[in-house]
Amino acid sequence: MKWDRELSPFLRILFFYSCTIEITSAAFLRCYKGTLEDYLVTPLDKPLPPTFLSCLDSNLPIMIYTFGYGGRVAGPATTAVLSAYIATRKRNVLLMDWEEEAKSGILGIALGYAFSVVPKSKKIGKEMGERLIDIVDAGYNMTHVHLVGHSLGAHVMGFAGRRSRESGHVVPRITGLDPARALFEGTFAVLRGLDRTCAKFVDIIHTDPRGYGTSVSTGTVDIWPNYSPGGTQPGCSTGSHSMFTPEDTDFEHRTHNITDILKVTNVKYLKEILRHVLRKPNLCSHDRSWRYYVEAIAAPTTILAAGAPDYKTWATNYGKTNLTIYLGELTSTNAEGNFYFSTNSESPFSRGREGLKPSRTKPKVTGTGIFI
Repeated sequence: MKWDRELSPFLRILFFYSCTIEITSAAFLRCYKGTLEDYLVTPLDKPLPPTFLSCLDSNLPIMIYTFGYGGRVAGPATTAVLSAYIATRKRNVLLMDWEEEAKSGILGIALGYAFSVVPKSKKIGKEMGERLIDIVDAGYNMTHVHLVGHSLGAHVMGFAGRRSRESGHVVPRITGLDPARALFEGTFAVLRGLDRTCAKFVDIIHTDPRGYGTSVSTGTVDIWPNYSPGGTQPGCSTGSHSMFTPEDTDFEHRTHNITDILKVTNVKYLKEILRHVLRKPNLCSHDRSWRYYVEAIAAPTTILAAGAPDYKTWATNYGKTNLTIYLGELTSTNAEGNFYFSTNSESPFSRGREGLKPSRTKPKVTGTGIFI
């Protein structure tokens, strides 16, 4: 089927509808008061009321987390990240809850992502940016704000950072945990997601490049655990199901330029396109981003990463480097470039300083750069 056919009336209506979706009251901001069970909540599309702002301790930095496509407030990633931060008692811990908006809905997994959730993610991210402005206007110091997002949630936080920057308030740090690849990277990208322009410092942890996660260095710092072209994280199988299918369950997350998508004449063919460019199954590697990050929050000096211009240099030098950083809250905001480390196949993932070296089973190195 050729790309130059006219868009069917159904897809035309569907696409334009997706571009005009309004945020509903199903997105919220939570502030936790020491436990996951004790929190204040307020709608994301309304200015923050004084009662909600009273939850914030002005003496502590603010960490705001959000999940990605199909994510849940009670899901394993959300629970683990929030619990790790709450346990430190060194941060105001907030959650941007968009669980209802992040669902695929009646369109199904692939189409729901493309025509419903991704368009809403940008709008919700901008609303999150408005709430950051509220926090600053209430007297809190923006220099103490840290946004963290997993998968599509990483791009949501990127949108929030851009909106805040437009108002003159630059977010100091955004951490992207394997930012979603579909519709944000490659020939089929339709949106500009999280990158180094979204905050003063952007660190990105890539655990499923060319799969559910992005495969290009776009942050101030890009960290590549167990990197190998097209490989999986230690302890993760390659899977046997197509991405964005019900069999690849609990998904959170390449596609065509939007002008190309508009030329598709039927839904079945669009699904084929989406699945053709989303070949790599299994969420295990995608989820390792938050698992490594949680371990680093709980034990801040255990996971080290080695600086190198690209993977081939790191592998060839067998991890020898004069530049190292910690994963997590202790990541140096003065660092720039690509960093690599290897892990164990199960928790605890840290290999200490041995993790600065590639694993004993060295993946094949091809090309001259990180990505070929």
